Amino acid sequence: MGTNDFLENYYTLPNTQSQYSVDEYQVFLIGLAENFIKEIYGLGARKMSLTGLPPMGCLPLERTTNFLNGYGEGCNDEYNTVALHFNQKLSGLVQKLNKVLPGIRVVLSDPYNIFMQIVLKPSSFGFDVAEVACCSSGTFEMGYMCDQLNPLTCTDATKYVFWDSFHPTEKTNKIITDYVLKNSLQQFFT
Repeated sequence: MGTNDFLENYYTLPNTQSQYSVDEYQVFLIGLAENFIKEIYGLGARKMSLTGLPPMGCLPLERTTNFLNGYGEGCNDEYNTVALHFNQKLSGLVQKLNKVLPGIRVVLSDPYNIFMQIVLKPSSFGFDVAEVACCSSGTFEMGYMCDQLNPLTCTDATKYVFWDSFHPTEKTNKIITDYVLKNSLQQFFT
């Protein structure tokens, strides 16, 4: 589960939106996660981490969409609120699974707050740019349009929070990973 489930599979597909409200879609995804965890628990898995959503409204693509729709240059607050609500539901699932499945240890790895700190105060983490991505115009390109051979790609990705309009740079991923290891996954080692 991740940003694609919402930004690609919910918000861009009218059929999904007509079938579910945002809250119902969140409940649907939580149900899928619960069934999956129970299935791999049945196969012997006992230590698992579920990862929450980042502030997906702050991705360069969503900032661009927000701007083009006349809502200003900032993050899409609606999408960020959805991410926060989903993470709360995921936290509830983690608590439930830890109570009902004997011997299991499930933790929530929640990247939302650290990612938001990076976006709001990029210089505190050694970045120069958080609003746009390293790739091309930094506003809507992703995937194959983003490589070092593209003359519009930045020369130093370590200065950028985002590699393309949807994905963080390696440096951003390392900061978030280190945070999650220290604040969530360390529970597996204590």
